[in-house]
Amino acid sequence: CCCCCCCRAIPPGRCRRACGGSDCDGRRCCGCGRLALGLQPHKLLGAVGCVAVAPSLLVAGNAFRLCGLVVQGVFPAQRGRRQQHIHAWSLGKLCLQLGDGLGRFRLLGLLLGLFLGFLVRHCSFARKKKKLKIPRNNTMDGFATELKKVWSLPEGESVETALYDFGCHEPSEKTIVKINSWTEAVTPFHKQDIDDQFVPPIVRVDAEGKPVGTVKDGDTVFYFDFRTDRAKPLTSCFLGIPFGGQNGGLSELAQKSPDVLFVSMTKYDDNFSKSPKLAEAFNPAEPLSDTYAEVIGREGIRQTIVAESEKWRAVTWFKDGRRNLGYQRESEDEQLITEKHPDLPITVKITRSRQVAAHIQAPQMRAAEITDLLLEAVKGGVEDVFANYANADMVGHAMTSLENFDGVVEAILVLDTQLERLVPEALKQGYVVIITGDHGNAEDMIKKGKANPAHTTNQVPFIVLGLQEGEKCTLKDDVTIGDMAPTMLHLRGLKAPGSWDRTSALQGDVKADKNRKIMRLVLDGYGVNKETEEHNAMAQAAKKKGSPLHMDRWLDGKDGAVSCTAEASGKKCGYPEGESGTTEFGHVLFDAGRNVRSDLLLIDYAIESGEFAKNKAIRKAMTNLKESKAAKLHVMGVLSDGNVHSSINHLDGILKVLKEAGVEADRVSLHPITDGRDVAGDSSPKYLQWLQDKIKEHGVGQINSIWGRGWGKDRDNRWKRIEAAYRSLVEGTAAVHVQLPE
Repeated sequence: CCCCCCCRAIPPGRCRRACGGSDCDGRRCCGCGRLALGLQPHKLLGAVGCVAVAPSLLVAGNAFRLCGLVVQGVFPAQRGRRQQHIHAWSLGKLCLQLGDGLGRFRLLGLLLGLFLGFLVRHCSFARKKKKLKIPRNNTMDGFATELKKVWSLPEGESVETALYDFGCHEPSEKTIVKINSWTEAVTPFHKQDIDDQFVPPIVRVDAEGKPVGTVKDGDTVFYFDFRTDRAKPLTSCFLGIPFGGQNGGLSELAQKSPDVLFVSMTKYDDNFSKSPKLAEAFNPAEPLSDTYAEVIGREGIRQTIVAESEKWRAVTWFKDGRRNLGYQRESEDEQLITEKHPDLPITVKITRSRQVAAHIQAPQMRAAEITDLLLEAVKGGVEDVFANYANADMVGHAMTSLENFDGVVEAILVLDTQLERLVPEALKQGYVVIITGDHGNAEDMIKKGKANPAHTTNQVPFIVLGLQEGEKCTLKDDVTIGDMAPTMLHLRGLKAPGSWDRTSALQGDVKADKNRKIMRLVLDGYGVNKETEEHNAMAQAAKKKGSPLHMDRWLDGKDGAVSCTAEASGKKCGYPEGESGTTEFGHVLFDAGRNVRSDLLLIDYAIESGEFAKNKAIRKAMTNLKESKAAKLHVMGVLSDGNVHSSINHLDGILKVLKEAGVEADRVSLHPITDGRDVAGDSSPKYLQWLQDKIKEHGVGQINSIWGRGWGKDRDNRWKRIEAAYRSLVEGTAAVHVQLPE
């Protein structure tokens, strides 16, 4: 029952869900016939019994000994129903108020598991928070060894706190290291199996130990990444405007954002357009209207969209045509966020991703929780269900060494287990289930004897299950993931908008029904590789299982499946020829219903045609430099040829424009972001050398800081990592400060 909510017997904030009350509180409220409040922490210090201890504490030599069960009592995740942690805090505060306190306080608590950590973090009378040890040998190897210790911490907030403590230091003799090149700054981390995406903030300092090239008032910042989701957090920091769906933000430790002109390569978020500081260089892919979700929403068809927070933007912003559709927060607790569209019958449910340093440490991710939410939707008979399972993609990206391959295999086995839970039940309840991927990844994890965490150009599954009796259908020969939305309207018998030009993947007899129940499952990063088994996590998972995976069975036509492999990359899907697909653009294609060209393709064309140099935002940046001789231009973005978030050809184009404009070399500060996900995890030395060569070729720019994309480009609201990267740019704080030859 919900006694705690109805009768308010539980202190405010303790109950997170409807049935969060305890046995004692609930029965007391049910039987007493009146409002029976539980122990209220704010009244504890004035309680008669507590006040009575005061004379004893004032006697020299006496100690205050606190005994009781220490637990944070969050229901139903932790079933602590005795003394609250806040009571312990209040009693300790009383001790401090009655004398020297700290020296005479004794904790004799009966501690429950990890909640000792809560006291350490929040009860200042218990002990001071321990800082991560900074090595005193002042070598890059020493810092890399210390960071490796952070990765061994258990799942939870302690990981993020330790990373922040490690990555935010002002320059001092304890943090400054002399090196000869930027390659020397990253290779020690590779030796500790820390790949490029997790390289901590490293800032260049001068001979006096002062940071070089930090962002100041009047400067210009050019963020040259074209992909939007991971560019949002840092952009929000500089503009001071939250992006759509943002949770959290910078702490009070972060300085106020400098007054800058901020140039973004593309349109990162609708909210940012309100800022007078912003200049968008390109908006090549205009937001799309009349997406599949909108079309069926206007028909009154209920929709449930499910993902974990790592893929939140994929199933909303990107799938909705790169727009904020105005979802409104309905509820939120420690695990689940629920949002609804204000006008259309669309519900979005986001389960929070696990707080681990890298997803290879928890390959199960939130697959089971996603399945639970989907089974709820099935039970409720929701007519249209869409979900993203992130395991193959996110765990695959986190494979930093060959030893991690088993973790990717485990991720695939987790998916197989969840499909076994979900699909038969959905079919039993009359759903048509369509399963596909947005790009390849986990099916080809090793290249040239090294871990290969990048996307692939392999095709992805396209499986249709649950067609009705009498529906004799096949799939056309040239299916792409862009055919998904027309296929859905085909099954529903709804007319496609005039802006759509793609056609249904199904051929044959379909019994169209507007209210047909359909479930779409996107296995992110799940490609098909029939050429090799050794490097294929799917093939190895089947071996470990001892029988074919469910996906393999359905690709073979078992259980009445109609299946093929579909194109998810290259020209057919709007990318340059030979380019792999991405999560971002793949989800755009799922609901677009039309041919769309990617940002990468269109910006490449602008450079080739000469239009890039004429761009208004880029010219505005040049004008800003000319008007203020003290102003500098800061260029930042992912440095790799992975072409998923950025392109080194675009960076080369920027340097060419600066050279042609006659910008002085020392007025351009470069802040490359190391990749390690869309390219090999230890490939940053190659790209840093490429950039050094380009600096020499064009005679402009200097590298003044680096950090891995797992810091400032986090998209799962790990704001401590984001803040550490941001502060390195504006304050010069870092894990390591380096002095290089001029």
